[in-house]
Amino acid sequence: MSEPRVAIALLQSVCPDEALVGDIVEEYERRQSRFWLWRQVAVAVLFAFPYGMVRRSRRGKMHMPIGGLGLLSVIALITFVAPGAWWLIGIGIVGGVVVAGIMIASGTSTRNRNPDTLSLK
Repeated sequence: MSEPRVAIALLQSVCPDEALVGDIVEEYERRQSRFWLWRQVAVAVLFAFPYGMVRRSRRGKMHMPIGGLGLLSVIALITFVAPGAWWLIGIGIVGGVVVAGIMIASGTSTRNRNPDTLSLK
């Protein structure tokens, strides 16, 4: 069974450590589990999320990361690997909007506060 090309390409694009990619591919060849491979790719993408995708030049040097592609990769992984997680993400977004709305409505603002004093109201 050959390794899934998409998973390996995604892993290589987010992981700057070629040895780690090689170890994951070797372990996949031993286990023969696509679920295990995609789980490893998902973890690598989540850890690389703040840094984005890694581009390599012909000389092997890494260039500045491409953050937007990292975001698209996470969206694709969540959609294909754990689509039920979108409910949790949606609830988190709605909860954040509700808390922000309450803070705005109550007049809570950090701009009007003096950072040197602490007031308990």
